[in-house]
Amino acid sequence: MEFLQKIQVIERLDQLIKLKSTGTADDLSRRLNISKRSVYNILELMKRMGAPIKYNQTRQTYYYSYECNFVLGFLESKKL
Repeated sequence: MEFLQKIQVIERLDQLIKLKSTGTADDLSRRLNISKRSVYNILELMKRMGAPIKYNQTRQTYYYSYECNFVLGFLESKKL
């Protein structure tokens, strides 16, 4: 998977996690059109980047344990 494709998948996964409507890893693989292994790899990458991802077995969905935002891009130096 190319870098930009991976970023797009992360952004989509972030949206689904915020909505608490990811479903299982199998559901995600179908929804994101990637392998189940890729789902686990991206979830692990997001966790290493600091995402507080948890899984609720009762609701069968991934969620954030606290509110957060995924940000990737460039900001004007004056705004920092």
